[in-house]
Formats: sequence, structure tokens, C-alpha cells
Amino acid sequence: MKLIKYTLNTNGTIPEYITDGGYLSVRNSDASPRDWDLVGVANNDAPQTGFVNEVALLAYAQEKNLVFTDPITKEVTPTETVVSSTWLKLG
Repeated sequence: MKLIKYTLNTNGTIPEYITDGGYLSVRNSDASPRDWDLVGVANNDAPQTGFVNEVALLAYAQEKNLVFTDPITKEVTPTETVVSSTWLKLG
């Protein structure tokens, strides 16, 4: 298993190699339904190279200026906390 960046298939479905995903979403310039880059757990058949470690995933999140705000309380969760939780999805 590996953690990768991916987009939905052209028909809007999740790629078959994704086992758990939809994390750290970032809008890209593609047309819908492929207009979001997502992070997810993939099996080793995925064509993408995985993030090598949690530090690389954190660097990606920081590069994209991701902010994680609770929509109800407006409380901001530190990026490091969200990245660590996402990395733990690898098991």
C-alpha cells in the first residue's frame, strides 16, 4: 500500500486502485469531474509514485497552503495534525 495523489476517472468514479481516499483536496485546472487533486491510500498497482514519508506529505500540504477549518465551529486544525492522521491511513 502507498499514499498517492490522484484524480477521479473521467466518468467521475474513484480509480480501482484506491482503497481509501478523498483526503487533502486541492482544486486543479482540469474539467469536472477531474477538477480536484486528492490524496488516498492505493494498492501497489497504482501508476502514481507514492509520497515517500509523512514529511513529504506535509511538504505537499504546505506547498498547497491547505487550511483545515471546521465548518461549524470555525476552529482551525493544524496542518501537521491532519497530515499525520492521513499518513496513519496506511496502517
